[in-house]
Amino acid sequence: MGNIILSGIVAFLISWFFAEGAIGDANSIMPAFFFTFLIWAICALLIWKTSSKGKLENTSYIKIVFGGLLLWIMIPIGLVISNFFI
Repeated sequence: MGNIILSGIVAFLISWFFAEGAIGDANSIMPAFFFTFLIWAICALLIWKTSSKGKLENTSYIKIVFGGLLLWIMIPIGLVISNFFI
């Protein structure tokens, strides 16, 4: 749960930073970069849904680590995808 919260805060701050535009140019806001947070949120919901079905004792270690890494990997993937909308 802590990994979801921490990576969610980082994903929101990164998407907010890029959505503000260039440093020093406060007039332009690029909302396309909020797709980064949207893509991360969809991934987090899917991971939460799959991990909440079973007990923690029955979940393999590889599945737990893969779910945690997938949350962090979705942040740069979301940035790449949101660049296509600019």
